[in-house]
Amino acid sequence: MVYINLLPIKEIKQHAKAVQQLSMFAICFLCVLGAIGFVGFVQFTKAKQLQNDIASLNAEKKKYNQILAQIKKLEQDKITIENKIAVIKQLKKSSALTVHILDEIANLTPTKRLWLNNITQKGKSLQLTGMALDNQTIANYMETLKTSDYISEVNLQNSSLTIRSLQNISFR
Repeated sequence: MVYINLLPIKEIKQHAKAVQQLSMFAICFLCVLGAIGFVGFVQFTKAKQLQNDIASLNAEKKKYNQILAQIKKLEQDKITIENKIAVIKQLKKSSALTVHILDEIANLTPTKRLWLNNITQKGKSLQLTGMALDNQTIANYMETLKTSDYISEVNLQNSSLTIRSLQNISFR
């Protein structure tokens, strides 16, 4: 006896194979979607953490900006104070120099033959105005001033003869 299989085995196998392929495709698709979702979640979490880090760093930067502003102000104050100190040192140096020059002039001036009426200082220049008994006294005085350590150059600007009377002079 011959058996005839009337059941569509071939079609059932093809149908089963198609269902199996579709289920595998669906599982793979869900795995890919899960992986993409996991990677997206990880990236979102990382981005959120980086944004929080940026916000905290900006807040810290603002805190340090105040300190930097104070440091800049202190540096400007330091420069101002250093300039003032330099000016004070220069004034002390020039005042000490002026005192030495006046002391030299006072010590080197012959008191019985030469009289100084006016001393004018402009920068490093010093101008003396006065009277002397004769030209030889003026020449000797100029040579004496040249020997001073504090006076570098002596020039005669003007010399004139003036007759003075002794009527207004009183001796004590």
